[in-house]
Amino acid sequence: RLDKTCTADLRIRDNIISAIEQDGYRPPHRVYPVGRLDKETSGLIILTSDGRLVNAVLRGERKQPKVYKVMVDGRLTDRQLQRLRDGVTIRTVAQRKGGGEGKVLVAKTKKCKVERIGPCACQMTLMEGRNRQIRKMMEVLGLTVVKLHRMEFMGIHLGDTDNSKGLMRPGDWANLDGEEMKLVKKALRAAEHDVQD
Repeated sequence: RLDKTCTADLRIRDNIISAIEQDGYRPPHRVYPVGRLDKETSGLIILTSDGRLVNAVLRGERKQPKVYKVMVDGRLTDRQLQRLRDGVTIRTVAQRKGGGEGKVLVAKTKKCKVERIGPCACQMTLMEGRNRQIRKMMEVLGLTVVKLHRMEFMGIHLGDTDNSKGLMRPGDWANLDGEEMKLVKKALRAAEHDVQD
């Protein structure tokens, strides 16, 4: 997002909800982000008015993949890429409602898909979403993230330079199309099925 904060808290300057309202979108119901991006990260964030979606795609066994393009300040070796794939031990602090810090977690990250896309860049697909996870994983390798961009979440693609929706700049937004809504409905149905079992 780079220029917006991924929060629905209207007291926070440059929040994402005020941004879409300034663009003329007037949601009939309260909307909020599904997940988060830190302030230095750009890319796809999904907004919803359906509170079930957060639990359906971010909790438990139904966590959905998130795909990021990552650029770092040095060359990535094959060994470093493999370490990322296998998981590295990082320290994170759970974020609590109201902005307070929660429980400290020191644990190995889950295995993830990592592909080289350049000498100093890779694409990472994560199933978990610990606070500033990719940045901390790179720090373990002695690298600093210089650019982090979420390209995909739960099968919904932001697109690249040839995006049919024209979402090119931070702050651009669009409604989900029919195919994307099918992915959302599928995730909700799967979560409902889990609850009934």
